[in-house]
Amino acid sequence: MQPCVYSLLCSVRARLVLLGCTLSMMLCAPPANCDDDLRSLELYNGEGTEVVSGTRSPRPASQTAENITVVTSQDIDAINAHTLADVLSYVTGVQLEMTRTPGTPVNFEVQGSNFNHVLVLLDGVPINNLADNFPDVSSIPVQLIERVEFVKGAASSSWGNALGGGINVITKSPDPERAVGGMVSASYGERETFDARAELSGTINRFGYYLTGGKLRSDGLLSNNMSDKNNFYGKLQYDLPARGSLNMTTAVMDGESGMFGAGVNRANIDSTLVVSTIATQYQLMDHLRVEAALVTTESSAKLLRQGLVAPGTVGTMAFETEESRLGGNIQLSWLDDLQRITAGIDYEHVSAHMVNGIALVDLLNRRADRVGLYLSDTLTLGRFALTPSARFDSTGSAGDHFSPSFGVTYALTENSVLRGYTARGYSLTSLNRSASTEKVWTSQLGFETGDIPGLWLKGTLFRNDTWDIISGSTRAITYERHVKQGAEVEAKTIPVYRTSLTTGYTYIRGTHGDSGPHLNGVPKHTVQVGLRYQDYSAFQAHLNGRFIDWDNPGTGKYGAIIWDLHLRKTVEFSETSLEIFASVRNLFNGDQYLDAVYRNPGRWVELGVRCNF
Repeated sequence: MQPCVYSLLCSVRARLVLLGCTLSMMLCAPPANCDDDLRSLELYNGEGTEVVSGTRSPRPASQTAENITVVTSQDIDAINAHTLADVLSYVTGVQLEMTRTPGTPVNFEVQGSNFNHVLVLLDGVPINNLADNFPDVSSIPVQLIERVEFVKGAASSSWGNALGGGINVITKSPDPERAVGGMVSASYGERETFDARAELSGTINRFGYYLTGGKLRSDGLLSNNMSDKNNFYGKLQYDLPARGSLNMTTAVMDGESGMFGAGVNRANIDSTLVVSTIATQYQLMDHLRVEAALVTTESSAKLLRQGLVAPGTVGTMAFETEESRLGGNIQLSWLDDLQRITAGIDYEHVSAHMVNGIALVDLLNRRADRVGLYLSDTLTLGRFALTPSARFDSTGSAGDHFSPSFGVTYALTENSVLRGYTARGYSLTSLNRSASTEKVWTSQLGFETGDIPGLWLKGTLFRNDTWDIISGSTRAITYERHVKQGAEVEAKTIPVYRTSLTTGYTYIRGTHGDSGPHLNGVPKHTVQVGLRYQDYSAFQAHLNGRFIDWDNPGTGKYGAIIWDLHLRKTVEFSETSLEIFASVRNLFNGDQYLDAVYRNPGRWVELGVRCNF
């Protein structure tokens, strides 16, 4: 064995021993006598919590067959996140291909699925672009987020174009307790990295409002990796006289960023995204509810890229894209103790126009009408819950698709559940080609329990069989079949001596077909570790580490664990609070990237202050 490999193994073994000793100490030490700590280990952080993303109908955790992770606004505050991209780094089963300057584009994978296989939604509205199904998660500021629900595995029976899963961002609602409340925040870091935010929220009689806006900019933690982003989000809510409500929302995210750059190779993008909705829900009867929404999305982007087009010759490519979605949905839900039935229809008219900015030639100019019909049910039979679902989509550009799914849960106790789930899904990887649809069969077996004293534990086995994967150049297209199977394990302890531990591990084995050649570049091992300390003086410290074995013999480097340290101190006054926070990211200046073009930044420090009133 080579000395460097031996040293690496010893280092990893030492860390695992230290982690095991820490976990053992926490489990064996006397548990904290705090009901809130115990509740933190219940399913989805509370037995009454409902999950929306899984089947588009509220469903208790004990009846949710899908592999779902929920991240709350409190979790987001603890890591001093800037955008949704920062949140993804801490979710088990999700791997970021690059974590660089805040606000710059990010590629990510969910259990090895590509970024264009995952549907990202803002309150149920897709933000994936139409040209190549890319979701710009770095464009969504965290300030507007109440919670994020991650569905891992095919979610097409609910959302349609969601082969690898769905990420539903649920925004904050108006504060129902007071007429005026809000927050102002500012942080400053290296390379002029600056994040300023503000929000106002309140309710007056039947009228509620939530408004937030901010600016995120940086000179770039890496070469040609600057960002300058502006955002605004507004929600107006009116409670109807009977049993219903009316909501109007608008989200605007725009700005520019440098995607990558080294020497003569560089790329910059200037983009704008506007999402507007008018939605209503009304309780027709005690168990019957109707929901309807009108949605419009407008986006534009200008991409400028320079690089070597021939030995010694530097060329420039420019692309300009304009896209729009106009549509709506209506849904009926019957919810009682025996059954939870949801049926609905989605419609959208989509259009995309891409121009070569140099040659002024159309690269994409298409329109399509998309219609989706879906039906899901949750049937409760004692400790069992059966969850059959199905959806039919007419895409208007890539054929029709039928996406069934079936799940079953068995409640061992009030706080322990066994799960099984199987589903078919698809992804429209491009509106530019009719043959761009990829399909998958997802199969999962899992368990989750909060019954072990002082410990919450979750495990999932999964198999994703994907076919019709386009490979090769436009002149010689081939279709491949990939199988990715593996396991996820997550654990969390209650605080002992005011310190708690969270861990997550994902293993993925990727092959061509059932037993074909090994797939390079599929993240084989992913490890996440977090230590959280909170004392009675409202001081918090979070130390988080992540490691991804990209299993790729390319130009990447991924031998190090990336550690982030987040500190926060809160001072309470009569009606306001002041928070001082700091973050040291990449604490030990490690390298963790798939490709040298997208290398991660070194250690950088950020300080900030937040005032809640």
